[in-house]
Amino acid sequence: MKTELRRSLTMSAAIFLAAALGAARGAEPSAAAEAPKTDPSWPKWRLAMTEPNTIYNISDNTLAGIKFTFPGGKIPTQFSNSDGEAGTGGTIFGYGGGALFTGVGKYGVLVFGSGGENFSGNMTGALDLNGDVAHYSVWQEPTYRTKAEPGAEFYWSPEEAQALPENRRIPHLKFDKATNWDGQFPMAIGNWVYPAPVKYLELADQVPLGQYRYDQHCFIPAEYTGLKTGAWFIPSACFTAPGFYYGPDKKVLADFWPSGKKKWYAHYQREDTKAWTRLAVPVPETVGPGSFSSQVVGFSTKHKKVIVPYQGQNGDTGVFDVSEGLAKGTWSVKPALRKGNGAHALRCGQKSTMSNGHPRNRAFFVWYGAGPYGGTPETLSILDLDDPAYPTYAVKLPLKGAGERIGLHYIPSMDKFIAFGIWGNPAQVLCQKITIPDKLDDFGAYKVEDMTLAAAPGVDLVSSYTNSGMVQYVEKLGCFVFLATNKPAKAFFVK
Repeated sequence: MKTELRRSLTMSAAIFLAAALGAARGAEPSAAAEAPKTDPSWPKWRLAMTEPNTIYNISDNTLAGIKFTFPGGKIPTQFSNSDGEAGTGGTIFGYGGGALFTGVGKYGVLVFGSGGENFSGNMTGALDLNGDVAHYSVWQEPTYRTKAEPGAEFYWSPEEAQALPENRRIPHLKFDKATNWDGQFPMAIGNWVYPAPVKYLELADQVPLGQYRYDQHCFIPAEYTGLKTGAWFIPSACFTAPGFYYGPDKKVLADFWPSGKKKWYAHYQREDTKAWTRLAVPVPETVGPGSFSSQVVGFSTKHKKVIVPYQGQNGDTGVFDVSEGLAKGTWSVKPALRKGNGAHALRCGQKSTMSNGHPRNRAFFVWYGAGPYGGTPETLSILDLDDPAYPTYAVKLPLKGAGERIGLHYIPSMDKFIAFGIWGNPAQVLCQKITIPDKLDDFGAYKVEDMTLAAAPGVDLVSSYTNSGMVQYVEKLGCFVFLATNKPAKAFFVK
C-alpha cells in the first residue's frame, strides 16, 4: 500500500535521543489506544519521539559506516558482495536477519548479519540502543582461518590452494562442472582449502558460516538458557559454503542419516562473551536445513521451546525444549495438523512473531502463509502452542504488503499483532494492526486495521531495510526500531 508521508511535525534539530519501560506487560487490551507512557530514564533518542505513528531518525551513524577487520588483511571471496562497499556493514544486510539481544545493557542491541546468496561471511553488526544516541558498531569480526587449524573445516589460503595438484583444484563456483577432481582431500575450491569432508559448516572451532538468513533463527533470553546469559539460536542453515553458490555438494560433506540426508547441527552465540557453541545432537531429520524460504523460527517464553514450523514434506513442526537449559535441550517433532479457512504455506523472507507476554497467557506463533512470491500475502498461519496437538490455522485476511519487505510483530500491552514494511523509491510504507482472538476458529473475530505512518521532518525512508529481523519491537522502550543502509536507523511507536 502506498502511504503519503506527512511532514507536519516539529522536532529538535539535535540528534534524536530517548528512554525506557513502555506499557506494562500485563496491561489489559482496553489500553490499546494509548501511546506508551514516557519514562524519564529512557535514552534521549527515545524521549525525542513525541508523536505516535511517526518515524524518527535515531542513530548518529549508518550501517554502511561499519568497518570490519579481516584475518590476513585481505577479504576472501564470498566475504563481500554487491550490496555495499567491501569490508563494511553495507555487505551484511542483504537476505539477512537479526535479533534483539535484550540482556546487553538496559535496553539491548539489535544484532544483524547476512545469510545471502553466494555469501559466506559470518561477521555481524549491532545497533546499540542504550546510549543517548543509537549507534552502529561491529558485533563480530569476520571469523575464519588462513591455515589448517583444529575445528576449521575450510580455510582461506591462496598459496596452499595453488600448491595442490591439479586434480585437487576446482575453480571458484564451478564445482558442478568439475571433471578433474579425484574425490580425495585436501582439495580446494577457488582459494578455499577443504582438508576433509565437512560435518558442521564451521570456519573455526564451533563458529559457523554466516547463517543469519531471514527469520531462520531466534533469541532466547537469559532466564531460559541455563547459561546466565541470553543466546542467539540457529537451528540449521546451509544456504552456501565457501566456493559454492547455493549450498555445498554432497560429495564434500560427511555425517548422514540412514536415508542419505545430511545431518545438521544447531549453533548458538552467547550475548555476554559472543562465544559460539554447537549442540552435540543433530537437528531432527525432518527439520531443515533452512535455505531460500523453508524456515521461520521462534521462541515461546511460556512453553520454553524453540519452534520451527512447516518442515519436511508434511509440514511438521520441529520443537526444541529448553526447560532444562540449552545444553540439555531436547528435540522432537509434532505432526502437522492443519485447520482454518485458507491455504497453508510459508512465504519467503518475512518475519514471524510469538505472542510472548500475552495478557491472557495465550501462546501463538504467527507467520505469513499463502500468497504469490513478491505479491500480497493472502493468509496468516497461526500455530496454537497451548493445544497439545499443535494445530496451525490458516486464516484468510485483508492483508497488504509486497514481497519480502513486510514482517510481523507483537505488542503485549495492546494485544495486537503489527504488520510493518517499507519498500520502493519513493518509499511506500505499510502498517496494519491485527487482532487475533483467543479462540482461533472464531474467524469472524479477527480484525485488520490499516494504519498511516508519517515521516518526521528530515527523515528519508528510501533504503530502509525492513524484512526479517532487521525490525524489532523493543518492549522496554515501547517502540519499533529498524535498520537502514546508508541512512540513520529509524524508530516509531504506535497507538
